[in-house]
Amino acid sequence: MSASVAPAVPVSVSAGVARPRFLILLRGELFKIAHLRITWVMSAIFTLLVVGSQLLLVSGQNTQSDLQSNPLGSFYNLMEGDLSIVRIFSGTFLLILTAHVIGLEYQQGTIRILLGRGVGRLQLLGAKVLAVLLAGLGIIAFEMLIEALFGFGLVAAFGGNHHPARVLGAEYWMDVRFYVLCVLINAVATLLLGVAASVAGRSLAFGLAVGLSWFFVDNLATLPLSIMARFTHSDLWLKLSGLLLGPVLNRLPDEIAPPYHVTVAGPHGPTTITQAVSGFGILPLVTVPGSHALLVILVYSLVFATIAVVLTRRREVLE
Repeated sequence: MSASVAPAVPVSVSAGVARPRFLILLRGELFKIAHLRITWVMSAIFTLLVVGSQLLLVSGQNTQSDLQSNPLGSFYNLMEGDLSIVRIFSGTFLLILTAHVIGLEYQQGTIRILLGRGVGRLQLLGAKVLAVLLAGLGIIAFEMLIEALFGFGLVAAFGGNHHPARVLGAEYWMDVRFYVLCVLINAVATLLLGVAASVAGRSLAFGLAVGLSWFFVDNLATLPLSIMARFTHSDLWLKLSGLLLGPVLNRLPDEIAPPYHVTVAGPHGPTTITQAVSGFGILPLVTVPGSHALLVILVYSLVFATIAVVLTRRREVLE
């Protein structure tokens, strides 16, 4: 007779608590991230690398002369270098943090406690992913703030009476927005890779190994593809490099950001030349249009998300 008690719970009540429960889960995951030692260790390392790169830039021999003779080009070099550093190390930060937040939960068996209390699997996964994403966005914003402060300090120290910041127009700030967009796209794609690896392996070690080695292997894959293209005299191998996630993410600013124009002194007077915004890292062996690059990133992201969702939903948590 006791089995007849279960249907007595109204559907509307259970549906009504779905949203607050997710918010509570999200708050709990953010609390966990804030109390993970690895979060603060990685944040400190990230900050030291950003500050160190800025100090190297300030101590450069030609920094002051370049800023005064070619201020626009100097600002573009500053933007490209700084945001490339943020892109690379924020990706590493997200991969490591994701492996700890998801993989370690499986490895220690604590996920069974949460699921035993009635938490939905996908609901828990969504809370973890959103918490890691918010933490990643927070560290990205913090490091970009540090770089902006160094940039203002650089102009104040070396600009003199030239006021180099006056050359920054709408074209420059549009390119900055495009580059920041590339950083955010890289963060999302990298996060989804880490989520898929951690869910598939159900361990911290597997999530770290797959997540951190993916882009290393992905970038080095351009070497055998180049060799095969020379050996077979076929451009098919070159075209395959345009399907590699790592190189496409490396050069995404080249592929979607509009070029900029800079005026330089020529033999017959000032000359305006067009230059492309530059990413950093190994590039594909073929020219990749922006639409193609975004499609490749979207497909990889959907595959990673599908792996994480399907495995989370279908596999039992037995160990």
